[in-house]
Amino acid sequence: MARKASGTEQLEVAMERLKKAKTAAELRAAQAIVLPLLLGLSLEQTALAIGRSVGVTCRMRTRYDPATGEENKTTRSKRELRNRAKASLEQEARILDEVLSEALSVAWSLFRP
Repeated sequence: MARKASGTEQLEVAMERLKKAKTAAELRAAQAIVLPLLLGLSLEQTALAIGRSVGVTCRMRTRYDPATGEENKTTRSKRELRNRAKASLEQEARILDEVLSEALSVAWSLFRP
């Protein structure tokens, strides 16, 4: 037998978010909380009802923030995964501008008749 859904403290906020949802993602996130708590649906049934996979539905439930009513972002974009970067993106852009402008001037001097 499956265990009872957790998150009863989030139910009130999620119910409000259901009414105020402006995007499909906001609606699904709130439904992922409300449906198991009010109707006693399993994770599989909830996933089927909101049109997402079981894994995504589980992630929506566990990352849901009752204070904001939105999903917490625990993953970072590819640009934020700069673990070995020696310079910031702005510094790198400045350095590349200098190097490429020098390379362009050298290339023009070599190929100019």
